[in-house]
Amino acid sequence: MPVTGASGNGGQAVSRALLNAGYDVRMADVVPAFADDLKKAEFVRCDTRTPSDVRRAVAGMDAVVHLAAWHCAHNPPVSDDTIFSVNVDGTFHLLEACRQEGIKSIVYASSMAYGWGSVYGVTKVIGEDLCKAYNGMTGASIVMLRYHEFIPRPYLEFGARLLRNGVDRRDIAAATLASVQAALEHRVGLFRTVVHTDHGMPQEVLNNFNNLGIGWCEENVPGARRLIEKYEIPLPEKVEQHDLKDAERILGWKPAVGFLDFLRDLKARDEKGIDVTNLWVPSELPSN
Repeated sequence: MPVTGASGNGGQAVSRALLNAGYDVRMADVVPAFADDLKKAEFVRCDTRTPSDVRRAVAGMDAVVHLAAWHCAHNPPVSDDTIFSVNVDGTFHLLEACRQEGIKSIVYASSMAYGWGSVYGVTKVIGEDLCKAYNGMTGASIVMLRYHEFIPRPYLEFGARLLRNGVDRRDIAAATLASVQAALEHRVGLFRTVVHTDHGMPQEVLNNFNNLGIGWCEENVPGARRLIEKYEIPLPEKVEQHDLKDAERILGWKPAVGFLDFLRDLKARDEKGIDVTNLWVPSELPSN
């Protein structure tokens, strides 16, 4: 199964999850990934702006995970023209190649930036519309995943981000794997869900986290108050939360990593005297 954008942060996590689940993975990107555990996957060079590259990437496959995209947070930044051509033209080329190959199981990486606020957000509007059109024309099973942010960042910043619009990379991978399985089994026609964290907070804590959140964290992770104060972790007034019941019902997926997991990880490191101020995570909590 090809994974476009496979050498990126999310692409590597998704490719790894698919390999661990027993799938044959074809990693399609402009450069290969260098992680040792991904070398057993096939690699094909693929620039999604080039139709022949895309056709070669999907040839002979029965499902596709389409992650390849540029977004506005890339550093160094890329032009709006590049974002549009990769995200829109690339998605059209991918779906057209799937049509030619008769592929009817597709997972498409959308985004919570979906909308009219940026060129990137607009490309995701068009991308979802292209998926809807392909489903209408072919009857393909397509899952569209509106991922929240999983950009690599400093450890402490990543933990704080989980309370806002951040999501652990392992949840990205697990949701994508569940979507592949649902699409291959044709348990979906056209299905869309948000991929976000679920902290298990009561509604009153979600809505008034700035005042009630530390107490809730302390109740669940003794010592959390000291950690939040020591590391100056900024707390939002309220925590963004989405209804993910349909994702669990239809895909069999629910998020597994939240802010409490970060606090437990931080507590373990703090007790060992580990300096976390310069620790960088690839959008997943590193192991102890």
